[in-house]
Amino acid sequence: MAPTKGSARGKGGDSKSSKPSTLSSASRVSKKKDVKRPPPQEVKSKARTEPKQLKKTKKREYTEEELDLPKLNMITPAGVVKPKGKKKGKTFVDDQEGMMTILAMVNAEKEGQIESKMMKARQLEEIREARRKEAEARQAQKKSKLEEAKASIRQKRKNKNESKQDSNADTTAPSMNDSSSKSKGKRKSVSFA
Repeated sequence: MAPTKGSARGKGGDSKSSKPSTLSSASRVSKKKDVKRPPPQEVKSKARTEPKQLKKTKKREYTEEELDLPKLNMITPAGVVKPKGKKKGKTFVDDQEGMMTILAMVNAEKEGQIESKMMKARQLEEIREARRKEAEARQAQKKSKLEEAKASIRQKRKNKNESKQDSNADTTAPSMNDSSSKSKGKRKSVSFA
């Protein structure tokens, strides 16, 4: 209940009238006796944190049909209708068979590419194998030529040694001593200046 104000005069504000007032404050304020006023009501202001104040009012969204907007020139593939409210990247094709045929075609292309890659890899492997074999054949040829050269050199040495032994058999021990002295005489000496 609201507090009522007392009269300002009753508290000793006026010095002319020293009589205490016997009338109530309500009778003094209203000079007309028959006027009835409604009792004062308390008006409470609602806080912003109250759930009713926080709740956002949802605005109505109109569909394109209700708005009667003219359709613009848009590029949309045949058979594809994008429903509103769905995420991007979803398949919107209603025809499952069509989608499966497209998938099969794409898969066949990919398999063809994979097969072609495998064929290329096989061909490259065959080429590498052929090159390896050629390199091995060349190395074998080089080894055989080297062995032949070694064998021919050995043969020549044997022939020379046999001819020397025959000639040495004719000339006996004195020639042996000469060859040993010659070998000693052929020593190389190095001098530093």
